[in-house]
Order: sequence, then structure tokens, then C-alpha cells
Amino acid sequence: MAEHCVLLLSRRGDREAASVASLLRRIGVPVHRLDADGLEGVEAMCGPGGEMTLNGRRFVPTVTWLRHFSLRAAPVAHPADGQLLYRDSWTALARQLAVVSRVVIGAADPGQLSQLARAETLGVRVPRGVITTDPAAAAVRLDAERPRGGRGAGGRYGGGTDTGGPRGGRRHGGGRYVVKVLDRHYVEPEPGALSWFLPRVVERSQLGGGLGLPRGTPVVLQEYVDHDLEFRVYLVGRELLAFEVDKELPGDIWARPDRVRVRRVETPPAVAGAVRALATAWDLRYGAFDFLLDRGEAVFLEMNAHGDWDWFERKAGADVVTRAAVRTVRDLHRSAAGGSRPGPVGLLTFLGAGLAPRGGPPLAPAAGGRPARSPYDGDSGDGGAGDGHSRRAPAAGTAERIRGAR
Repeated sequence: MAEHCVLLLSRRGDREAASVASLLRRIGVPVHRLDADGLEGVEAMCGPGGEMTLNGRRFVPTVTWLRHFSLRAAPVAHPADGQLLYRDSWTALARQLAVVSRVVIGAADPGQLSQLARAETLGVRVPRGVITTDPAAAAVRLDAERPRGGRGAGGRYGGGTDTGGPRGGRRHGGGRYVVKVLDRHYVEPEPGALSWFLPRVVERSQLGGGLGLPRGTPVVLQEYVDHDLEFRVYLVGRELLAFEVDKELPGDIWARPDRVRVRRVETPPAVAGAVRALATAWDLRYGAFDFLLDRGEAVFLEMNAHGDWDWFERKAGADVVTRAAVRTVRDLHRSAAGGSRPGPVGLLTFLGAGLAPRGGPPLAPAAGGRPARSPYDGDSGDGGAGDGHSRRAPAAGTAERIRGAR
């Protein structure tokens, strides 16, 4: 009889997947893992009946977690056309594993435009912006259409809604704009070699200069939002786990992580309400959300369906997301497998979780005092808490391209 098993799809450098798999095995949950850069010689078979075979081992996937399973990482082992077919076929299989898996995490991955549109329909405030191939022209249009005085269309999640007056209501960046790529903040021209295209805060006068991107590349252009606090919030199962982020430049998360500070905090009520509304709309079991808080009002930046957490835990000294991920996958697995009762949470504490110091500092309130600062979204590089809005006015010319591999 085939065993019931968790299936993780990622790549070899994924620390989060390694930690979760190790802890799950230690509490008796079997795990198989497929890495996009480790598929050489893998023999796979699956059909619509709910079973899968990997290298001769038959199992029923209870929970499949799609993380950084990008075939860009696959070593080149075939002629060009054959390599493309190989990559596309493995990608297609990963997308279709919901047919055999009882639960899939990470399959719902709405793009930037979809995210911002849904947030607006739910009454969650987002920065004013567009997706454009001509940032300079788009900035002219945004400036011309900016509300002048009166009451703005407020969000439902905290804060006031005035748009006029130097002290009343919403603030914008006074001629500054955030420019970020539409998809991941990196490409992988060769397996394991990442070329980075980091978010930037620029003055309007700089938008005609190409910004280090190929001409005609669609990008996200948003007005910079002055704000009081910045948060990375993880939805893990039903839990919300927040980190307050403090950084000077948008690229610091990648380029100068030592200058970014992070602390574990309670999720502000306005942010928590917005996260839960968005998560419900997208039917998420996991997501990494980036938010600003502008005088009590939550401002949604983006959601990363595959966002990493190891870096944030290490900076804050609290492995809360690792533990929540293990609890969530364990419970989903046992429910899908026909459900023995979950073991006590204390077992996870006994075993330990992650590489950060266990427990960490006491939870800090989300408001008041000087926060700590935050960096990098791990191998994914897809911009958590680093999408261009920093607490201080950042200088233009942040590093645009960093090459390297983890």
C-alpha cells in the first residue's frame, strides 16, 4: 500500500524547505522533495488516480508545497530545443500536481496587476500607480490625475482618508516614484547565476533615463508613499506572524543587509484585517505580505506566494514562521491522510526549529519606539519588504543589478 507523504518542490538552496522537511520527518511525517536543479536521473510517474512514484517509491501526496521550483535552475544537459522541452514539461507537471495531491500550497500566485486590482475591490489602500513601458510618460499622467484636496476614496482598514492639506490625510512622496519589475526581481541567465533588478526610488527627472532596463520593458510605477512603519506579514495556515522592517534604501535588503533591522511584532489590526481579506479572496494557506502603515491606515504593496522567511527570523531572533509552517503542514497532512490527531505543539519546541535562536526576544508592540530593519527574500529574491518604500527619503541610484548565487 502506498504511504501518505508530503511533497516539497523547490531548489537545492532553499533553506526554508530544508528546515521544514527535516522537522516534519523528526515528528513522523514522511516527506519527498524534488529540486529543480537536481532532477538528473529522477524517474517519475503519476496518473489521475492520486498516486505518484518517484525513483521506484510509490506514495500518495497529501500536501504538495510549490516553492522555488523554477526550471531556469536546471543544468543544461540537452540541445537547445530539447532543453526547452525538458524545462517546459517539468514546469507543466508541477502545475498539474493538484490532480494527485489532496492539498496544494503555492499554486495560487496572482501577478502584480491582479493583486492590486483585488486589493482595491476589497477596499484595501494601495499606492497610486500603473504598469507601463514608459515610466516618464506614466508619471506625467499620474501627476495630472492626482486628487487635489477634498476627501479621497479611503480604504476600509484604518486611518483617515483626506487627500488635501499638508497635515491632513494621505501623503505621497513629493515627486518621488517607486519603479520595480513586474515579476521576480531577478533572472537566471545561467543555472545558479542570478542577475538582479532591484526596486528603486527615483525622482521624476530620472524616469527618462532607462533605469538600467531594456527599453520597452513593462514595469510597475507607483508614487512613493510616505509612511510611519513597514511590515512583512506571513500568513501560515490561520496564523499571522509579523516583522517590523526598518531600512534606508529599497535595495538594502539585497545590497546592504547589515543596515536593515527587523523585529518581531504583533500584527497591527488594520494590517491583519487587510491580510485576511486578501488571503480569503485568493484562498491562500501561505503568503508573505508587504504592508506600510500610514497614520494608522494599512497600505498594501504586494504578496509573495513563495516568500522566504529564514532571513527575517535570523534578524529578529525568532523562528516563529518555521514552527508555524511545520504545524500547518503536519495538520494538513494528517487530515488528508485520514487524520490521526496532531501531536502536542510542545514536541516542536523540544525538537527545535530553524536556525535562529529559539524563542527570541519578547514580542514588541507594532507602534512607537524605533523599529529594527529588514532584508532579502532568500533564493527567490522576489522582493519582500524590499519593493521600494523605505522610511527615509532614499537617495536615487540604488544598485540596479547584483550578480551572484546562494
